[in-house]
Amino acid sequence: MTDLALYITNKNYSSWSLRIWLLMRALDIPFEEVMVPMTGEAQIPGMTGISPTGKVPCLVDRDQGGLAIWESTA
Repeated sequence: MTDLALYITNKNYSSWSLRIWLLMRALDIPFEEVMVPMTGEAQIPGMTGISPTGKVPCLVDRDQGGLAIWESTA
């Protein structure tokens, strides 16, 4: 298992999710892709425990005690 987890939604509908996914793939950074279903809500239920905004994308470094870098303008 990799230390990084990338929480995203459908890359076909979320350019924010696609951008970080493409960057990490292009730089060959190993990560676990965690797909979060789209709900149509501004905040995704269950994401507030991972991202303070409740939005995706959110990159979590498990090796650093769950350090999270989240999207804030979606």
